[in-house]
Amino acid sequence: MKFKSFLVPALAVIVATILLFVGPIPQKDSYHQFADQRTIAGIANFWNVISNLPFSLIAAWGFSAAGQLQDKKLKVISGFIFLGFFLLAPGSGYYHLQPGNVSLVYDRLPMSLIFMSFFSWIIYDRIDRAKNFLLFIVLNMLGISTVLYWIYTEQTGAGDLRWYAMVQFFPVLAIPLILRFYKSPFKHEREIIPIFVLFGVAKLTESYDAQIQGWLSGLISGHTLKHVLMATAGYFIVKMIRRRASI
Repeated sequence: MKFKSFLVPALAVIVATILLFVGPIPQKDSYHQFADQRTIAGIANFWNVISNLPFSLIAAWGFSAAGQLQDKKLKVISGFIFLGFFLLAPGSGYYHLQPGNVSLVYDRLPMSLIFMSFFSWIIYDRIDRAKNFLLFIVLNMLGISTVLYWIYTEQTGAGDLRWYAMVQFFPVLAIPLILRFYKSPFKHEREIIPIFVLFGVAKLTESYDAQIQGWLSGLISGHTLKHVLMATAGYFIVKMIRRRASI
């Protein structure tokens, strides 16, 4: 068996082991304190709520693109990516309307579908189509379970975000290895690289929420900009699938 077949599983074991030693990571209450709390047209946190609407457009466009794929299993995986975007629009909108740990579940469940389905798409495309459709199912079940585990631990007074964090960031570590060691005739790097860049910048804008709002004279906050960047990343996912369907 080739050495490269052990790379991603070994990386998963290493990251999980490190997280075990790190210990539980609770959700900070400050996470829910967004810089832009303006109420407009009776909608609290208006811009953070309304900026979720582009996810619905990405979902509609993405379902159309997924429907054009000839590979039925890849069509299902792609459909789940855009199911995540479809659910994210109301889920994240609800969370930003009433920020709190319970409402955050409705934001994080769709996000886990997007992360795990996109990761599964890359694995299926690059490594082993015969076996990795099952992995797509397993990864999505794991993704959902990390969100449920997190909210359960929060409600029992011992919040633990570690495993949801792994759902978010492990694909960022693993996908470059897959692209490096497993080749595909479809050359999706032209879309995947912008997706990675947009995701990274989105996390930065989330971290500098208030500072960005100050730099832009209150026009838009970092968190609102995060939604725009994530929707743009979704555009590149749609573009990747449309190009795959056309080949």
